[in-house]
Amino acid sequence: MDMDDDFMGEIEFDLSPEQRKVVSRAIDLAAASRDDAFRATNPLIAIMQWWEANVAEDDRRGGSPESTLAEACRRFVLAHEGQG
Repeated sequence: MDMDDDFMGEIEFDLSPEQRKVVSRAIDLAAASRDDAFRATNPLIAIMQWWEANVAEDDRRGGSPESTLAEACRRFVLAHEGQG
């Protein structure tokens, strides 16, 4: 999932309740960043940039947009939990 910094528009995802929880947690965690203004202002874009930079390409392939988003958020939470 490529997302540019200048991405404009709205994307809708059909997330399961479990996926919504992990995405919400990741967004809250990213938005709480005191060290990174971009991440605090654009948490979902920052999460997907982190995903692209920190997860091997083979691990990022396949799946629906919803499952990709949920997996990126799950890994983001695991990597950043408690680092607030």
